[in-house]
Amino acid sequence: MRVWATRTVLAMALVAGVVLAPTPVGGGRAGRVPTGFERRGGTLWTTLAEERDYLRDLVAAAPGPERAGWGAARVTVTRVGTSTRGRPLELITVAGTRSVAEPVRVLFVCGQHGDEPAGRESCLKLIRDLAADRSPAGRRLLERVTVLVLATPNPDGSAAGTRATAEGVDLNRDHVAVSTPEARAIRRVLREARPHIVHDLHEFTVPADTANSTPALYLWPRNLNVAPELRSLAVELARDRIGTALPAAGWAAGVYGEEDTGRPLGGDGDERLLRNAAALDHAVAVLVEVATRPVSALERADPGLLGRRRVAAHLVAAQATLRMAAERGEAITAAVRTSRERAARGGGAVYFAGADNVPAGLGAVGPMPCAYRLTPDRYASARAALAEHGVRVEPDLRVETAQPAGAMVALLLDPRARFAVATATPERCPADPDRAPTPAEPV
Repeated sequence: MRVWATRTVLAMALVAGVVLAPTPVGGGRAGRVPTGFERRGGTLWTTLAEERDYLRDLVAAAPGPERAGWGAARVTVTRVGTSTRGRPLELITVAGTRSVAEPVRVLFVCGQHGDEPAGRESCLKLIRDLAADRSPAGRRLLERVTVLVLATPNPDGSAAGTRATAEGVDLNRDHVAVSTPEARAIRRVLREARPHIVHDLHEFTVPADTANSTPALYLWPRNLNVAPELRSLAVELARDRIGTALPAAGWAAGVYGEEDTGRPLGGDGDERLLRNAAALDHAVAVLVEVATRPVSALERADPGLLGRRRVAAHLVAAQATLRMAAERGEAITAAVRTSRERAARGGGAVYFAGADNVPAGLGAVGPMPCAYRLTPDRYASARAALAEHGVRVEPDLRVETAQPAGAMVALLLDPRARFAVATATPERCPADPDRAPTPAEPV
């Protein structure tokens, strides 16, 4: 683990100030629309009303071509759901003129926990900066990458400053049961947009007397049902790209769950977490966490500097994700396609415990059943979750595992699953060498 003391306090202050300096009320460079957070120098977060006006202004201010051949970035806002309190759940899309057969779709989920606002602020800034970037490099990026942003996936929690939704549900523990409208909106985007990369933004708090806390952490999907090629790319993204970019910008970074803070972290292979659930839905997924407490005397004395550092660190990580998407697009799209095709064929192994750093244990792994048989009453209790995951159910209530959502079928219905929404009867496959268990290899 690298320690924050590896960089000087002065260097941190300079980097944070340069990356996210306060923005004048009249707008930033080239008259760009500022967020409420920027107008106030990082001392207060952008309100939901300010976000609504900001997005409206961004869509209206879409740049026109400055020279021949320039394809302006398009910014669109689409409602994908409504929160418990009736607030809109919106997907923002930034795209350019496509120059490759299959652009990499990158989804940023920016604030599942309402009391972790820095990720949301970084996403609002990212949208604007991508749309306003007139450079050849910026154009090439949006020709190869389509950027999808759920800036405020938990607006009720953001308005109240609470971790949970208005129903008291931790949104990042609801990606199996999908019991909340907020989780259903995220699931709709995963199901319909099929992002190749999912980047989940969070913040963490450690005790003030913790000496060796790292100000930025990252993690890949640890669930053993994730396709090995997807986990390998996720490790590359988290450890080699984000884990390199953050120290280069002035912030030490480490693996989430391996931080020496004296409290449990990580969640390991829990399939309810977005980084695991998205990977089970055939995406390269990554989690980024930024420390909320001051990491220097300057930050303790200046709330604006503290807020700007938290947002700037998330921006550095997001930009690293976009660079990998642009540079490794063919490998990413091929891995996603291979994962989906393998799941559609069925077979292999299924894990109900363990992680790529924790053995599954006896009884927690076995051959994937060919199908699960539901009774009418149990189907009634599972129907909504199965539909949200895009699971195909036969008229006789038989659910085959040879479909893209096959691993999630087992995690939703098997009696051994930790978070099953209903228990169904597994049906074993006939003896077939092509369906032999093929346990995943830890990274």
